[in-house]
Amino acid sequence: MIKLDKVIGEPLLEFGGGGQSFDIREGIIRYGPVDVATPRAKTEVKLGLVGTAKSIEAFSAWMQTCATGIKGDNPLNPNLNPDFPGLAPSVGFRARFETHPSWVSELSERELKQICEKEGAVGLLSELFHDKIRSLFELSASKPDVVICLPPDIVRKRVKPRSYENDEFDDLDDSEKGIDFHDYLKGLCLISRSLFQLVWPRTYGESAREVQDPATRAWNLFGGLFYKAGGIPWKLLRAPSGKKTCYVGISFSVREEGGYMHSSLTQVFNDKGEGTILRGGMAHKSEEDHEVHLSKEGAEKLLIDAIQNYGKANDDRLPDRVVVHKSSGYDRAELDGFNKAADALGVKFCDLVALNRSDIRFFRHGSYPPLRGSHVILDEMNSVLYTRGSVPFYRKYPGPYVPRPLHVRCFQTERSQSELALEILALTKLNWNKTQFDSLYPITLGGSRRIGEIYKWCPDPPSDPLTYAFFM
Repeated sequence: MIKLDKVIGEPLLEFGGGGQSFDIREGIIRYGPVDVATPRAKTEVKLGLVGTAKSIEAFSAWMQTCATGIKGDNPLNPNLNPDFPGLAPSVGFRARFETHPSWVSELSERELKQICEKEGAVGLLSELFHDKIRSLFELSASKPDVVICLPPDIVRKRVKPRSYENDEFDDLDDSEKGIDFHDYLKGLCLISRSLFQLVWPRTYGESAREVQDPATRAWNLFGGLFYKAGGIPWKLLRAPSGKKTCYVGISFSVREEGGYMHSSLTQVFNDKGEGTILRGGMAHKSEEDHEVHLSKEGAEKLLIDAIQNYGKANDDRLPDRVVVHKSSGYDRAELDGFNKAADALGVKFCDLVALNRSDIRFFRHGSYPPLRGSHVILDEMNSVLYTRGSVPFYRKYPGPYVPRPLHVRCFQTERSQSELALEILALTKLNWNKTQFDSLYPITLGGSRRIGEIYKWCPDPPSDPLTYAFFM
């Protein structure tokens, strides 16, 4: 019987000094990032710059504007568009964001124009920018933490970048896509272990149109840079049980390796959002349910690798509990394989959940979409969760399209559907590229399609674990 379980309240997050808030930006302003005033605190973010003389100058000028703070452009709704506090070490992220002439590499605009006119320009442009980015990380002296890649408009018009701002990436048709500049450049930088942030002129341009307000752009950019540089801006509030939990997201991509095959990608996170990406084995599409599955052996190895990777990142302490979010259902072989892995490593609690976009939608009385956090139980195994929707704190629905909920399928659970839905909602707030707390997917699966695309264009994908920061 279908019933509205509840409207789940916004999960709390933890910030500096143990401060708590359900709003990311309020928490950063009031308390600072998680490790503030501790030996682990990230107090300086060193930024390299690669671009033309004009794009570097324009971005540097905008960064100076951000440093002194930016007023939100909606005084009637300051919760949705709060002021950006600036880049001083006493406010916001409590860190200096600095660059240096030795971390700046200029490209000739004339050379870029010539490349843009050639066949295969997207790949050639990616390789050129990669060479410049890599060279800054190969400095023998002090290196930047992150390199900001600043292609001018002539490059943007040639490569036609896709936008993923509204979490609509999983509706893209692979057959209609060619080489993507961002994904191909990311793939090249995986090999050289070069962290970079791609910033288009519309982010910092004075006449930027059809983009977020300047304060929100600053929040999102510098929050992402802080995380990429090794800082922890916010984290999940530890559950009352105190159990150490390993969150695992498993998705599948298509990669040509002896014919088109499905390969698995695993994202492993702890409560701080410290995550790594692992490449799993090959998978197959079932003729019975038309979903992609791992073999029993593949599932066992994948989860063992994920749990052990969690241990290495947490002082060799294995988790008490593992939560697996998969982009397809679980067959008997996978259930057996995952449970065998948990038993082998002494993990007592194992929740196996499948998440994907739901075709079922619900309506509220009136003209507004359902509230974010609305959880509707369909039966003992299935429920629908609105991770995007109307947000009372914002006094509006902040999205451009009618929101679609997630379909939550519980194949094996130690906890109630309500508890698992609350956890999923909390994990949507660990999107480091976004400080507005209404992402569609939890971090375990958020961006997994993009990660698959990056691996797809990587000429020689690394087999060892990589931090999530390389894929943002």
